[in-house]
Amino acid sequence: MTGPTRLAGWGRLADGASVTWTISEGRKGRRWREVVADGDAVRHALLLETDPSGRFSHLELAAAAGLWTLHPEGDGTLHGNHVDPRGTTVRHVTGWHFGRDDWVVIPGSPIAAAAIARHEAAVIAPKDGVARAGVVLGRDGRLMADPAIRLERLSARGWRFVPGDPFEVTEDGAPVLEAGGGSDLEVG
Repeated sequence: MTGPTRLAGWGRLADGASVTWTISEGRKGRRWREVVADGDAVRHALLLETDPSGRFSHLELAAAAGLWTLHPEGDGTLHGNHVDPRGTTVRHVTGWHFGRDDWVVIPGSPIAAAAIARHEAAVIAPKDGVARAGVVLGRDGRLMADPAIRLERLSARGWRFVPGDPFEVTEDGAPVLEAGGGSDLEVG
């Protein structure tokens, strides 16, 4: 019998940014974390939670464009807020349509992409794809609804959002990165 997944890793994106990540699985689901940086400058720090079935349940994102908190409600809506550093603005996200299987896509986040791919691996066969509704949280701080985000499974480990570059995940759901490595998060 295998225990819960608890992994840590690191690597680089194609543009040279460094990524440090962890995945911790427990009875309430998975907690996915990452920091993406250019040298000493942090692009973003992410905490993403998925429920035991792999569906999105909570997000906290810190970036130059502000602080985001998002979570779905049981009534099929998305809620949260965005604190914008360019002024005294707090934008509230209330009542956005968000279905049970909708995605939160964060361009430039290998952990967010890996979480979606892991959830969809049971339903998307290699050489197939699917379009789902969701939201895209852009680097500029904008949250945009998208009724048809397309994800293709290129191979057992390979995926691609269309449009976008291919990415890979391991069987455990961890992102595969350039010059990457990984380790168990806990000493066993």
